[in-house]
Order: sequence, then C-alpha cells, then structure tokens
Amino acid sequence: MSACGSDDRLESQPAQQPETSVDANLPVNDDSVQSNELDRSEEEEWRVDLINYFEFAFLSGSEGFAECFIDALASEMHTNYSDLVMIVDFVMNNGASEEVLGGETFGAVEAAVTACDGYVGEEDAPRVRELVKLSGSEGEPASVLIGDEDAGIFYFLENPDPTWGELYFESVGDGPVKVVMSDIFGEDAAKEHGDRVRDTFLTFAQRGSFTLFAFEGGSATSFEAIQTDETVIISASSHAGTDPFVIGDDSFQEVERLKTTNALYLSSLENAGVDGDPELGVYPYPHAGNVYVITDDPDALEHTLFIAWYRDYSEAWGEASSVSSRQGLVDLHGDFVRENLDNIVFVEIPLDYEFADTSHATPIAAARAVELLSQNPEATAQELKQLLLAETVVADITVFDTYFDNSVGSITDPDAYIDLNEVMSVNVLADR
Repeated sequence: MSACGSDDRLESQPAQQPETSVDANLPVNDDSVQSNELDRSEEEEWRVDLINYFEFAFLSGSEGFAECFIDALASEMHTNYSDLVMIVDFVMNNGASEEVLGGETFGAVEAAVTACDGYVGEEDAPRVRELVKLSGSEGEPASVLIGDEDAGIFYFLENPDPTWGELYFESVGDGPVKVVMSDIFGEDAAKEHGDRVRDTFLTFAQRGSFTLFAFEGGSATSFEAIQTDETVIISASSHAGTDPFVIGDDSFQEVERLKTTNALYLSSLENAGVDGDPELGVYPYPHAGNVYVITDDPDALEHTLFIAWYRDYSEAWGEASSVSSRQGLVDLHGDFVRENLDNIVFVEIPLDYEFADTSHATPIAAARAVELLSQNPEATAQELKQLLLAETVVADITVFDTYFDNSVGSITDPDAYIDLNEVMSVNVLADR
C-alpha cells in the first residue's frame, strides 16, 4: 500500500448450470409411460414455480441464479423439486446453517450456492453471501461486514485474520452527499497519512452537507465498498502499489469494479517511483496502476479526475502573478501529465495551509465536489465531473516533476530527489 504525500515519503467464467439427472432407461411399451410423463410434467411445474418464487421473493436481479440454484440443489440432494419447497422457503427466510439443517442438507445448499456464484449480480451479492451461514472458529462468522449497510457503503471481509485486530471504519457527519475515503489510519492518538488527509477534507468541506465514510485500505477498497446507486465521491490518496513498470491484473479488476459504481473518482497522482530516467523519457507508472488502465478505458475515464497540487506565490513574493509564481507539482509522471491534461486538475492549496501535496489537494477537490453535488443533487458522477471541471480556469503554470535518483540516496533522503520543471497550460481549481 502506498499513500501520497510529501509528509509521508516512505511508501508504506460463470459457473456451469448443473443438469438434473434423468433416467435414460424408461420403458417404452408399458402402462407406466403415461404415468412417468405425468410425473415429469408435475415436477416441471414444481420446478418452474419454485424458481419463480425464489427469484421474485429473494433476488433483485441476478438473472439465471434462481434457476441454477434450484436445479443444483435438486441435483445435490438427489430429490424431486416438490420435496424442496420447505427447504428453499426455510433457507430464504433463515439462511442455511449446519446446526439447523444438518450436515448433509447444509452441504447441498452450500454446494449449490458455490456452483451458481457466477450468476450473482452486484446488487444481490451481499444477500447471497449471507444465505449460507458458515461457522468459523469458536462459532464466530467466517466473514464480517465493514462499513454501513443501511447507507449502502460497505463490504464483506472473508475469513479475517484475528491478528489484524478490529479494522478501521468511521463515518463522520450525517449530510446527504456521500464521500468515501480509504487510506492508512492510526490507532488511538497516533496520526497516520489517512488521519491527516481526512482532517483536510473536514477542514474544507461544508459541515452538514456530507457523510464521510473512511476505511482502512486503498482506492480499491473504496470501489468495493460502494453498494448504492446514489452519486458518490471518492477521495483517493492511498493506492496499492507494485513494480512501478508493471500494470497487474488487479488494476484491471479494480477499474471494472469502479465502472459498476456511480462514483466520481478523484485520484491523487503524487508519489515518486523508485526507477526511471526522465532524460531518456522513461517514467515509471503512477503509484496506482489503475491510473493507466483508466486512461485507456473511456467508460472509466468519464467519471475520473486525477489530482495534482498548485500554489500561486505572487503575493508572498510581493510581485504580480506570473508563470514563475504559479507553480504545481506532480511527481515523476512527465509524459502522462502532458497526455492527460484534460482529465487532470491542479487544486490550489492556500499558502497558509500546513500540507502542500496532492494527498491534501485531493480532499480539497472532494470538498468542492460535495458543494456542487449539494447544489445539483440529481447529477450523475459523469455530470459531476463536468461541473467540477467547469469550476476550473486554464492557466500557464510551472509544473515541477521530481525524479528520484537511487544512486544518490534512499527514498527518504531529500537529496535523492531531483527537480525538473516545464511550463504547461493546465486546469486550475483556484482557492476561494
């Protein structure tokens, strides 16, 4: 996991539907033929009725899951559909547990749910997960819910490691606009990157207009936690990081999850990589590989803005505002910034504010997005992005790019960071 910020240089196929077995050795010239045909007709009616009952009473969508589950359960239990009615009804209303159903029936339900997992839609995933109540060590549940289920901002953690302790989650405020922030948080009085970034958001956001949902984790945690169709704002200053020259499969999966949400993703671009040579035009990827995946995915890019920071030092220097006094910074992203300026916002941080980096520019942008969404409550994430861009001005500024030279020193050594700069016309979200 890496978190942005100069105050923290050290980075820390759907399942196949099972077939119900059918006796292939039925008598051809026998009085029982008509009876067998009648039995099959009645059983098919039971099957259809049971599938419809399960689908309409239990699911919100998930096309194909009800049929798959009922067929799989009949197959696992080697029984008729008419004999499944009481079991299915009980499980729908009470869940399946080994203690109540017994090992054989419970195992059949568990196997049926597992076999049909590929048919489960996002909206039904939490309920289906709870359908089978697994017993863990000392009777504790095998999964825990992190977040606020009523608000639709939550996720399930499967088989949590007890040594992790209680995972951090906090909600602040009770306003209508929902903001999700996943980062690195401290315990008790200890302040970590996420605590400082959260405090920046609380400093700039309008009280009473928002509810902030803060999780331990990176931006992927925020994507996973959004289970609501409401427009949500993600303030992301912490991301999973790997080899700076490798975009892993996880980054593609993260972006696919993001695209299922109605979220405006504000993604901090800061943090220097550990390799690269700007003179040769070789830059490592930004610290979130999903950044590069998003830029090649129009659907994801429609509701994403990348954030850098900006300050105008003219007043402090006692001179007129100029290109030299208007400065922004985004570490080690040279060509990326030039090629994606339409989707990057340089957020002005007041000169008297303690923290000047993109980790803190991002929650300031989130605070402005809260204000805009409060004024335009029906706006989608894509529309909110355009509203936020409309708040910016295009200005020529000096953009500083920082190159980390590991031949000079460690990643914590200030002398190992070599500053480069270039004049660019960028979107500036000015302080007010």
